[in-house]
Amino acid sequence: MPQLLTHWVTCLNTESLKTYYYRLIPGLVVCFVMLLSLTGCQKDTSGKAVIRFSTWGSAEEMAVVKSLINEFEANHPTVSVEMIHIPENYYQKLHLMIAGGNVPDVMFTNSISFPIYATHGIFADLTPWLEKSTALAAGDFFTPALEAFYWANQPDQTEILGALPRDVSNLVVFYNRTLFKKQGLALPTNTWDWQTFLIAAQRLTVDANNDGHPERFGVSFFRKPPLTWMPFVWSAGGQMLSEDRTQFTLTEPVALEGLTFYSDLRNRYHVAPRQIESGGATMSQLFLQQKLGMMISGRWSVPFLRQKATFDWDVAPFPSGQEGSKVGIDASGYAMASSTPHPEASWAFIEFMSSPKAMAKFTQSGLIVPARMDVAKSSAFLAENQLPAHSGVFLETIDSGVPTRSHPRWNELSEEVQLALDPVWDGQAEPGEALLAVQDKIQRILTVDDHPRLETKKAGRHE
Repeated sequence: MPQLLTHWVTCLNTESLKTYYYRLIPGLVVCFVMLLSLTGCQKDTSGKAVIRFSTWGSAEEMAVVKSLINEFEANHPTVSVEMIHIPENYYQKLHLMIAGGNVPDVMFTNSISFPIYATHGIFADLTPWLEKSTALAAGDFFTPALEAFYWANQPDQTEILGALPRDVSNLVVFYNRTLFKKQGLALPTNTWDWQTFLIAAQRLTVDANNDGHPERFGVSFFRKPPLTWMPFVWSAGGQMLSEDRTQFTLTEPVALEGLTFYSDLRNRYHVAPRQIESGGATMSQLFLQQKLGMMISGRWSVPFLRQKATFDWDVAPFPSGQEGSKVGIDASGYAMASSTPHPEASWAFIEFMSSPKAMAKFTQSGLIVPARMDVAKSSAFLAENQLPAHSGVFLETIDSGVPTRSHPRWNELSEEVQLALDPVWDGQAEPGEALLAVQDKIQRILTVDDHPRLETKKAGRHE
């Protein structure tokens, strides 16, 4: 059986089986619920409660997690934490664990994949746990980060808090200060717009022999569509989905304006490399080699640059479009299985991992923008003695950011959109015609009624 499951995961690389996989999730969850009734309490031979914690993360991140688990176990001698590290294909493997009734007690999740599980009742409601906690309060967290994990089901509008956020994910512009000064460019400020951004990218692009293949490009982007190009859509005033997540809106004029500008950076102005022009190097590697003047990325790039960069660099806000500077504000955090046989121990672990001390340890590595406001505004994050000099930019974007309008079929939806847009990024099609060709197909994905609709979280809950 394990060999069969491994083979199945491998086969999911094909488009048809991926679609089958996405549609199979509700059935897997039903199997999970049935199997849970047969699952006994987890205890080791010493009688300790064993809670299983699934997570992804780099080796550096896992070192922090392990040290925190050791500290938690020392403070909770009746609890043992078994970490399940899944560095790749995290959600595919988590689905298989759910299908086998092998669900972790605590799961690390992000707000984009969150609806898949919240729809089917996989996550416990943390509201009562948070309300009675003496160590944590809702007001400890940035509101957008906490709001990202609320879910309201139709028709009764029953709302749950499915996870507590550890970090906030957003994008900023990393730029080479040395190159900016060398080119006589003014350093970016929070007032720069698409036009000044484009001018900077053009000045930073160098094609010394005029062969059409620049030795240095002005800018490149974090390669994780659609998060790569959605800031351009949001800043132009567009959205991928309507507020109630029932309509595909990426074909509206304001959305197409953002997509067109993003495409033009590659294909019209040639200040950003196409995939083939990167030569197999990652964006961070090109930036480190000073073959890029700017890159649009997240906080996860900071440790790499602190360790490797030999030039002066800093961060700036995303440039403003017609509707201002808008980037995605998503979150990652800790969820408890609704079926865990050890809810008290599981909550104690989540509470500990959400404490200022634990979050500060992650923050000091430079990997995350912490979801706790006290940690974000402390020296653990702002680190005045380290680059970037303006870490506060990451915090400023939280207030103006846009939560991704995720959907229970987000994976299927985003894959179809990206397949349609791939020719656009290669200069072979226009955004409007490419998306109109798949609009009906995407609309059908949105209207398959085997899950509750996602309702927009109302602002002001914690004010």
